[in-house]
Amino acid sequence: MGFVRETLGGLTLSRHDPQPFLARANIHQELIKLPLARVSGTQYQSLVLALMDDLDDEMMGHLNRPMRRGAFVFLARASLFGAISLHVVLARWVKAHRLLTDEVRLSFRKEGDVAWITLAGASRSGAAYPTFLPVVYFKSLHILASWLIGERITLTAVRFSGPQPIHGDEYAHLFPGDIAFSAPVSAMGIPAHYLDRAVNHDIDSLNQFFRAAPGNLLWQYRATDLLSEKIRAILKDALPAHVDIVAAARTVGFSPRTLHRRLIAEGTTFQEIKDGLRRDVAIDCLDHSRLPIEEIAELVGFSDAATFYRAFKTWTGVAPGVYRQRTLQTDRQGPGG
Repeated sequence: MGFVRETLGGLTLSRHDPQPFLARANIHQELIKLPLARVSGTQYQSLVLALMDDLDDEMMGHLNRPMRRGAFVFLARASLFGAISLHVVLARWVKAHRLLTDEVRLSFRKEGDVAWITLAGASRSGAAYPTFLPVVYFKSLHILASWLIGERITLTAVRFSGPQPIHGDEYAHLFPGDIAFSAPVSAMGIPAHYLDRAVNHDIDSLNQFFRAAPGNLLWQYRATDLLSEKIRAILKDALPAHVDIVAAARTVGFSPRTLHRRLIAEGTTFQEIKDGLRRDVAIDCLDHSRLPIEEIAELVGFSDAATFYRAFKTWTGVAPGVYRQRTLQTDRQGPGG
């Protein structure tokens, strides 16, 4: 929900009502008040695309002047045309970006074995939401670069000049590399050995990439190829049965130690995946079913309701009954409530 609040920050500054956008994305407005509440990837994508389309602004109100729809597609096409290496694409992206706005200033330089993309400039949302624009830019470039070379790039580091937000732990799932806040400048470090990699796509395949999913530059690249996603799928298929790390490792052909090491490299752990799955399934049940809370606890693999209550409050900050009640209140009120 922290990402939702940051994304809606542009509306706050321009005094637009966020409720119609939340309703279109099926996000309950009451949940905004819960610091650790969750939304699905589909809900967040629907919210972002609705904001971009209605505002005709790919920065969703966070800049003084809108960045019109198609800006990132333009940058991708201009950067890729005739490029033979990732280095050429990234250098062109930074240069072409100057044609779109002066409010966000990008630079690209190589220092030793790391290529740094830095972001500077004051936006109107910078004081209240200092990490929003760096996340949008760095995640978009990371996904595009990974797609172009056919491999999810492991980053050296991602640094944010702003302080760590309440949802700062989630950044490790966005960026496979060391995360730091309150840095002198916002920057993303790409190991230099990736720069000479040949790009595996042309303008035609880029167009197909965008047609298949208009929000591709905002979502994880090939999430289904990640080991963490495979483990999550194994655990989900087994619910409500318990699967330990030994059994999960055997299923994917690793030793438990190797599995643990590989998951750490992806910025997570087996327990985090397990807790995240239970949390997401529980929230989905509370949002979209009338199952008793005791049955939901059993469905997600808890032996008793009391343990589930404690775990859910740790995940979201409120008890499951309170979470459901806020959802029901929003449903009764409707979009204009």
